[in-house]
Amino acid sequence: MDLLILMARRSWRALLIATVTGLVCGLAAAGLIANINHSLEVFDQLQPSTGWYFAALVLLVAVSRVISDVSLLRLGQGAVHDMRLHLSAKLIDTPYAQLQRLGKHRLLAMLTDDTQTISQAVELVPILLVNAGIIIACLGYLGWLSLPLLGLTLALIVLGCLSFNWPQRWALGSITRARELKDQLFDQYRLLTDGSKELQLNHPRRQHFFERLLLPVSRQYRQDFVRGMSIYALVMNWGNVVFYLLIGVVLFVAPQFIELSASLVTGYILAILYMITPLSELMHALPTLGRASVALHKIRALEGEMQGAKENLETIPPTQVRSLVCRQVAHTYYREREDGHFTLGPVDLTLHAGETVFITGGNGSGKTTLAMLLTGLYRPESGDIVLDQQVSSVTDNHHYRQHFSAIFTDFCLFENLLQGDDPQRMQQAREYLEHLQLDHKVQIENGQLTTLALSTGQRKRLALLGAWLDDRPCYLFDEWAADQDPVFKHFFYHRILSDLRERGKLVIVISHDDAYFGLADRLIRIENGALSEIGARPSTPAKAPAEAASLL
Repeated sequence: MDLLILMARRSWRALLIATVTGLVCGLAAAGLIANINHSLEVFDQLQPSTGWYFAALVLLVAVSRVISDVSLLRLGQGAVHDMRLHLSAKLIDTPYAQLQRLGKHRLLAMLTDDTQTISQAVELVPILLVNAGIIIACLGYLGWLSLPLLGLTLALIVLGCLSFNWPQRWALGSITRARELKDQLFDQYRLLTDGSKELQLNHPRRQHFFERLLLPVSRQYRQDFVRGMSIYALVMNWGNVVFYLLIGVVLFVAPQFIELSASLVTGYILAILYMITPLSELMHALPTLGRASVALHKIRALEGEMQGAKENLETIPPTQVRSLVCRQVAHTYYREREDGHFTLGPVDLTLHAGETVFITGGNGSGKTTLAMLLTGLYRPESGDIVLDQQVSSVTDNHHYRQHFSAIFTDFCLFENLLQGDDPQRMQQAREYLEHLQLDHKVQIENGQLTTLALSTGQRKRLALLGAWLDDRPCYLFDEWAADQDPVFKHFFYHRILSDLRERGKLVIVISHDDAYFGLADRLIRIENGALSEIGARPSTPAKAPAEAASLL
């Protein structure tokens, strides 16, 4: 039912047409049974018209089934497509801090496993509707043959459905528990991929990971999933038993109480045998439908936690920024295994375009939190951050964020370049690749980078290329130079930052490289969430390595 509602939301007219053609297919199939039964009765006196009637019914079954199958397949996959796009848009509109609380493993399980399960169930809907039409039409034919036998058939079907109820609930309960464990499995898989180096270097940790983390969750998932599917297997086979019992009752029990002709019993059993195949398909679809129902509930529950702010998401090009002002900005979060809640601020700070501002401080002092606040990825719990006294990070967060280009320590690279259709821009990008000494490993073809399989330092240089192409008014670099050799560290601090300053950009650099602090227009230190401006260090800038001469 949930799947039909999902499809009806996309187009109830298409669903209606597909359902009607499916029922027509079922009626035509029942007509075939009646035609075959009648032909057997008058086999010696068959007329050509009977053969033409048979051929017409076969053609009607084929055409109506194709129309129903194709219509429902297009409708179902369209609904799943819409759901994927809706969930992806909902995810990207959800505040970043909230996404961090939800966890990557839960989001990936929703976008991959749950949507795939629903897609598999949707593929079964055309078959199920056609089979439902066949069963309904066959029951109508059975009623036309004998109302008492139809009553007996319906009674056994009702008893069979009632006997399915409790086992199906147990099966759904087990599958629901297995789905909850799937989130934990995805979390362990994340640890497995992210921590592969550490696990290979430390055998005791590897044993602990497999024996204490991965193995218990995987074993429990297997037990719950197998239990649920085993119950469904019992239910499916019990459904077939019910119909064979019905045949036995018609053959051996009913004649003792009702006068039945041989032709009636033959037609009745023929119709029941014809119904067994679509019924078996319906029963075999129950596990997939059950898993899809669990997946839909899981998606709706997680979607309810992804409450994005209602903002105007129109594409508004960022304007040149003259100033960024923090007014009593504060942000509090919980640090596990430490001293409980940590508060950054309140921060009062004014930054100007054309400035290069260095931010330094110890680990856990609040540097990354401040970076998230300044770029709009975190919203301040109190206070506000405003660009040119106009664009607020609190009331117009989406527009505010579009003024920033940032490279964080956990940055992500994209193969496609946004200005890929601009030949002049791409030529400049190729020249930039040469300056970054990446042109021998990476090329730009049709606006796309040929590879991202590089070292961390090289990938950071590619991220610098992407930031340069963005051409935003404000730039933030979070420990960009940490993975660079001395040549490119010097290139970054002297060439890149100088170029951005000359272009009137507001540049914020989080750094521990005190040898380059003398290049900053302003130097800000954070300790335990409190900011203090100590100015630029009046020292001689670091000497450029010999290899950097060609870059400068």
